[in-house]
Amino acid sequence: MTAASDTLATARRVERLRQYMGAQVLGSSGECVCRKLGSCRRSVLFDGRGAPRPEVSFAAGQLSHVGRHYDLTLGGVPCRILVVAMDTVRPREHVTLEQRHAEVMESAELPFNRRNPHMKGTASALRLAVGREPGSDREGEQLHLSGVRQPVHLFDAYAMANLRLCSATADGQRSLSNATMSRNCLPHLAATIMILEPTLCIVQGVQVGKVLTELMSRRRNLAPRLERARIAGVDTLVAAFTNPSARGSYRWGGLNGVPYLYETVAPALRVAHQLVVGASAPAGNATVHPQRRPADADRQPPR
Repeated sequence: MTAASDTLATARRVERLRQYMGAQVLGSSGECVCRKLGSCRRSVLFDGRGAPRPEVSFAAGQLSHVGRHYDLTLGGVPCRILVVAMDTVRPREHVTLEQRHAEVMESAELPFNRRNPHMKGTASALRLAVGREPGSDREGEQLHLSGVRQPVHLFDAYAMANLRLCSATADGQRSLSNATMSRNCLPHLAATIMILEPTLCIVQGVQVGKVLTELMSRRRNLAPRLERARIAGVDTLVAAFTNPSARGSYRWGGLNGVPYLYETVAPALRVAHQLVVGASAPAGNATVHPQRRPADADRQPPR
């Protein structure tokens, strides 16, 4: 199948996103200008009685990643993939679009087994979304695009947006972000989706999916974990899963001992790929199996 990209279209999207974020989130001076910043900071840096919580670190203004080849086509059909996650636990403030892109591409340079669980799961999801199978081989993460001499890594052919553009952490590891932050950031996610116009949204995290439904309309179920919907005015496929680094049987940030990847993520994304590139789904969605409830579901709730 012929693959190509429109880098000029992507550059225009990035510029529109930069203009929006510069006016609404992270100004050109490098300071967070979001009008909800004070509300978010108070919600995590102080307890219910107004006492400060010194153990909590708050990092503001962490923008999205947009690959240089985001406007991808497969067989002449648009295949714009947006991964939507919750937030980052890296306590780093004022991360620009360019810095986020550099961070993601640093992960692309690592062997599969040296990445964190989130990026391992993302790599598997992207491989499935373009019609491949999960694996650790380097070639499986490369795209050979028409008119481009060097192979392009899948991480440079998708976008990743966090629901929360600020983070609150304890000890720089555990996320303490909350519903107030999600609610305040939702308009920024809506604007991001309007600008990027994804054909497939891969949602990582149960709570992300719940919040995202506030933007969704015209929903139609296509297969387990896959639906067609309109999000912020954009018609797209939505594949919703747990976070790859979730606990127990919900974890899929690896290749071994992760049945959720093979029994839940893979079947849904295979159908999504077929629908994106215009092929018919198997009769009765034969490749998509009902989701099994893990034995430890009640003891280890998904992220």
